[in-house]
Amino acid sequence: MNKEAEDLARKVTQLASFPDVAFRVNDLLADENSGADAFGAVIEPDPALNAALLRLANSAMYSVGGTVSSVARAVTVVGLREVRDLAFGICATKAFEGIPNELTTVEDFWKHSLYCAVASRNIGKLSQIGGGDSLFTAGLLHDIGHLAMFNQDPVRSRASLELSIEQSDGLSPYLSEREVFGFDHMDVGASLAEQWDLPETLRASIAHHHEPFDNDAVIDTTLVVHVANSVAVLAELDSRDFADAPPIDDRVLAELKLEKDILLEQIPDVRESVDQLIRIFVS
Repeated sequence: MNKEAEDLARKVTQLASFPDVAFRVNDLLADENSGADAFGAVIEPDPALNAALLRLANSAMYSVGGTVSSVARAVTVVGLREVRDLAFGICATKAFEGIPNELTTVEDFWKHSLYCAVASRNIGKLSQIGGGDSLFTAGLLHDIGHLAMFNQDPVRSRASLELSIEQSDGLSPYLSEREVFGFDHMDVGASLAEQWDLPETLRASIAHHHEPFDNDAVIDTTLVVHVANSVAVLAELDSRDFADAPPIDDRVLAELKLEKDILLEQIPDVRESVDQLIRIFVS
C-alpha cells in the first residue's frame, strides 16, 4: 500500500471515525436470531439513522397505507439487509459531515454514489451475483477516497482534475491522479476502509473498481461496481452513449455475462430510485 496514500487517509480518520452503529447493525444482520426490536434498540439512539430510516419507510418506495412511526416497524417495512445498507450509507455521510472540501458539494458526491449503489444492486440481480457484502453498500462507498483527497490536498486534487480534462476525455481521473500524486483515490479509499475496519469485500471494491483484474483474487462485487460506475455516470447525464462514461473492461462483461444493451435498460430505474433516495441520504 502506498505510504503517502495511507498517511493521507490517516489524517481523515483522525478527524472522523466511522460510527460504530453501522458495525452493530451489520452484526445483527449476521445473527439469525435478531429481529426488528433488536435492530430498533441499536438504531433509536442514533438521531440521524433513526430519522433516515423513518423517512425511507414512509417514502413512496414503500407504500404501507399509513404512517410508520416506530423504528421497529420501519425495520420490518424496509427489510433487514436494506437497513444495513442505510446504516453504512448514513454513517459514511456522517463521517465526512464535518470535513469540508473545495472541489465538490456533499450532495453532488453522494448523488453519484447513490447512482452507483442502485446500479450495483440492479446489475447484481441481472448477473445473479449473491452472497458477500451488499452490492448497494459497495457502490455507495466506492469513491470515498475522493473525499479524503479533496479535503486533505485540494491543490493537487484540482490539478489532477484539470490534467484529466486537458490530456484525455476526462473519464479516467484516477490516471491523472497517479501522475500528480503518485497514487489514486482507490489507494486512499482502500486505506481509509482498512483504518475504519470495513468488511474485506468493501475494501476490495473500493481498491480496484477501476481496474478489477489488478488484484490477486477477482471478486464479483468489484466487477459489479466497475460496471455500475459507468452506468451511474450515464444515469446522471441521462445518456445512452457509453462514450460519455468511464470505459468498461470487456472481460468484466464476459465474466458477468452482460451485454451493454441490457445495462442501458437499467438507466430509467436507476434515475427514479435515486430521485427518491437522495432525500433520504442527504437531508
